[in-house]
Amino acid sequence: MELLKHSRELRQHPQENTKEPEVELVEDQKHGGLVKGILETKKDYEASQKPSQTTDRDKPVVSEGSRKRERDLVAKEIRKPQASIQTLCQNTLALGRIVDYIQEDMDAMKNELEMWRQENRQHEEALRREQSITDSVLEPLKAELAELDQLMNDQQDKIRAVKANILRNDEKIQRMVLSINQAARK
Repeated sequence: MELLKHSRELRQHPQENTKEPEVELVEDQKHGGLVKGILETKKDYEASQKPSQTTDRDKPVVSEGSRKRERDLVAKEIRKPQASIQTLCQNTLALGRIVDYIQEDMDAMKNELEMWRQENRQHEEALRREQSITDSVLEPLKAELAELDQLMNDQQDKIRAVKANILRNDEKIQRMVLSINQAARK
C-alpha cells in the first residue's frame, strides 16, 4: 500500500522526487508473492538507476531476458487481482441495483398492504351497517314469529285437550254399551 501511495506521489510531483526511498524486504514480515515481486523489481530498478560508482565486476549480471521474465511474472500476478476486482465491482454494481429495487418493492408492498387494510376496514364497517339494518328489519318479524309460535302452541294444547276429552267420552260410551249388553243378557 505504501508503495502505491508513493508511486502516486511520484506521478503527481515528478520534478520534486528525483530519488525514491529504498524499500527493503524484512525477513520476518510475511508478504504475498505479488508484493515480493513488486519489491524485488523496485529494488532492481533502483539499483539500475543509481549512478554507477562501482566497477563492472561489482555489478550483478542480470540479463534482459530475466528482467523481461520478472516483469511478465509481475504483470501476470497483477492481472489476477485485477480480474477479481473487476468481477467484484461488476457484481457489486448489480447487487446495488437490486438493493435499490428491493427498497422500491418494499415501499410498493407497504402501500399495497395499507390499501388492502383500508379496504378491509371499509368492508367491515359496511358489513356492520348492513348487519344493523338487517337486525332492525328482522326484529319485528322475529317478534311476530314468536307470537305465532305461541298461538300455535296454544292451539295444539287445545287440540290435545279436546282429543283427551274425546278419548274419555269414548271410554264412557264403551262402558255404557258394555253395561247395556250385560244387562240385556241377564
